[in-house]
Amino acid sequence: MVQKRFYTIQELSIIFGKTVASIHGHLARKQFDAVPPPIKLGRRLAWPVDEVDAWIADKSTRANEKATGQCNSAKQPAKRRGRPRKSERKNGGER
Repeated sequence: MVQKRFYTIQELSIIFGKTVASIHGHLARKQFDAVPPPIKLGRRLAWPVDEVDAWIADKSTRANEKATGQCNSAKQPAKRRGRPRKSERKNGGER
């Protein structure tokens, strides 16, 4: 019989480099892009080790895909946002 291993919230905080309170905050707001969804073991929260590893691997591949996609789009000129400067106005900045 294979026993399933779980992470506690303290172990998860060490793995992610976050405080226990910040993990609780993410869970309260249901921000499962910041922490994986837990399961309840009685009154305690637990995370299966294999699911956390898969979640981390998925986040890593998405970050790599996003980074490679940004390299291609970085060659395009960035659009300016906000109010134009006087020199950029249509009438050449004169009043």
